[in-house]
Amino acid sequence: MIQKGNFLLLDKSEFREWLKKQNVARPIEYLQVHHTYLPNYTTRRNQDPFKCLEGMRNSHLSQGWAATGQNISVLEDGRIAISLDRNLNRIPAGIKGFNSKCICVEIVADFNVGGDKITELQKESVVHLYACLAEKFNIPINTTHIVYHAWVSVTGERLSDYIPGRSSKTCPGTAFWGDGNTIAAANKNFIPQIKAEYQRLTNPVVKDEDQPMTKEEKLAFDELQATVKSLSKQLESLVNSKDVLKKGSQEQGSYIKKVDERVAKLESLNSLPAPPSYAQTAIDHFEKSYDKDGNQVLNTPDGRSKVFYDIATIMYRYLNK
Repeated sequence: MIQKGNFLLLDKSEFREWLKKQNVARPIEYLQVHHTYLPNYTTRRNQDPFKCLEGMRNSHLSQGWAATGQNISVLEDGRIAISLDRNLNRIPAGIKGFNSKCICVEIVADFNVGGDKITELQKESVVHLYACLAEKFNIPINTTHIVYHAWVSVTGERLSDYIPGRSSKTCPGTAFWGDGNTIAAANKNFIPQIKAEYQRLTNPVVKDEDQPMTKEEKLAFDELQATVKSLSKQLESLVNSKDVLKKGSQEQGSYIKKVDERVAKLESLNSLPAPPSYAQTAIDHFEKSYDKDGNQVLNTPDGRSKVFYDIATIMYRYLNK
């Protein structure tokens, strides 16, 4: 996060937390979508980002505007710039006649046919930014509330779509997002990607290992805890000498063998064709491990029970904590 002149420059990873702390008093119902046309990727080459941002501001001031037109800009490298002179509490100057209750976002590029092809960094930041704004202001993610400049006339009338001759501009570009500037194009990829990011932010997937244990798993876990507790006592003695270390290692191998025998009984109750994803790291580890006689600790990883994989995962995490 860097503040210089009239702008605050954020990394994508900083934006959501920054936005949560903002106190915005005016109502926000719409998110505008723009490309700058100028500056674009060509003019941005080797240019300081603050020079680019101040250049846009100076251009807007020369037109008689009171401040930078947009509230937010997204650079081609994925960084997000906040206009301090046009903060979120100020109505933007993005679309004549259609600025009230809006936040204006300018994507620095020329996305008309033959212009710039959006970078992955910029694309990821744009999707993340709109998802965060939708979350902050409780805005539905659809083409009614996320509005391309091309869907508004020169008088501020909301059109049914991009209509050449009636739309005020082609903005955000006739090749925006690789699909174009129509409502159908927005619904093809742009809107779904924002929805997916919003879902990721607000409803993270619960991993299988985070699910509550069953009665059988709890029993196996308790038995394993008792075994691990016994093992930990043996491990405490390994710090004194090489002989103690050797002896403890042999005893540890004996305990592991006993645990393996007990697990074998449990796994036969409910075998799985292959290890679940969360256990794969532990299984890979034990497949590459050998006892003092050179025998592979685990040479049949498939077809074991879920309990076996849970226990193997717990042992691996304990031994590597």
